[in-house]
Amino acid sequence: MKNNILGICLFSISLFACETEKEQNIPESNEWELEIVDSIQVDYLGTFNGGEFTNGTGLLFNFKENKLLKFDEEGNILYEESYPVEGPGKVFYPTKTRITKDGKLYAASFVGWLYEFNQDLTFKREINLEFLTEAKDGGGIMRTIDEWRDFLILYYPGRDGANPYDPHFIRDHYLLEKVDPETGKSEPIIKIPPISRYSSDAFYERPWIHFSVLDDLLYLILDNEPLIHIYDLSQGDGKFLKTISISPSKFMDNGEHSEKYQYISGSKMLDGSVRQVFPTQQGIAVYYTEGINEDVFMENELFNPDNFPEYPNHQRQILKIVQPDSTLSNEISIPYKIQRILNIESLDKPFYALRHDEYLGEEQDYLTFYKLQLKRK
Repeated sequence: MKNNILGICLFSISLFACETEKEQNIPESNEWELEIVDSIQVDYLGTFNGGEFTNGTGLLFNFKENKLLKFDEEGNILYEESYPVEGPGKVFYPTKTRITKDGKLYAASFVGWLYEFNQDLTFKREINLEFLTEAKDGGGIMRTIDEWRDFLILYYPGRDGANPYDPHFIRDHYLLEKVDPETGKSEPIIKIPPISRYSSDAFYERPWIHFSVLDDLLYLILDNEPLIHIYDLSQGDGKFLKTISISPSKFMDNGEHSEKYQYISGSKMLDGSVRQVFPTQQGIAVYYTEGINEDVFMENELFNPDNFPEYPNHQRQILKIVQPDSTLSNEISIPYKIQRILNIESLDKPFYALRHDEYLGEEQDYLTFYKLQLKRK
């Protein structure tokens, strides 16, 4: 009898172990959804023209006032500071910000000029590089500054007089600079890989260049190509490793041009655009817009600035997850009441995004930031 009971117990334990093993072997779903779990209000009557949310601290840039504002996860304003654009202590529109892992605060103007600020946002110094930038614009609020070890990585074209508006600038030149913030000395890094159409002799619409860094890896984006180029910064001038296609179901593209300096997107149609990329330890989150085809664009006169607010009616904004093994998630449609994601530091943790009050038709005397969470279905 005792042997029978012992046998039954051993069988039950074995069965339980098998079931547990089966459960552990079931792969996690790669179907995701986005939830609004909360929101915070920042008591500031002004527009958001750049910034981020990193390590529990939010940073906001306002173009009209040339101002930076720091706030916490409760929406409390910690510091705010406006800067002169001329004279001593001048700061020329620091639209691109970066809070480093050790809490230092750097920012670059939309033409690449580099600054460091104190914790209370007062101006600390300008970091002068060894040559002047040739950029006259900077991709709106796309990320063009990041950190790697003791260096800053910066989009700052102009080395050896390189012209970023040359139709083959991307093919012929290094794209980024590795900057020592203590001295301003820099080294050119990152070449476009052959898989990109911009490595060829053909002419295409000029793209915006932006990137993000995680550990030793740099993730490079040309906004009108749905590709992520990955490099190892620890090897030479940035060793190219691989390219991942985000394979969107729709991504408008006006194709090869017959001659240089043609600008079709925005005048006859609207290209798809990869707007942000957030590499995390759990995978890469990629945010993009699909673009608008020529028939719809011309029929609705979307070339007219008065009709720019109609863009959301004709294209989706999408978030997609690239798993560490390069498999792709579903397309997560982001409602247009979400205007801009400030950062995604982990796929497992909440993050913040600016509410689009103008789209909602609401006029407020404060800014609202949604607290969002990605969840597997």
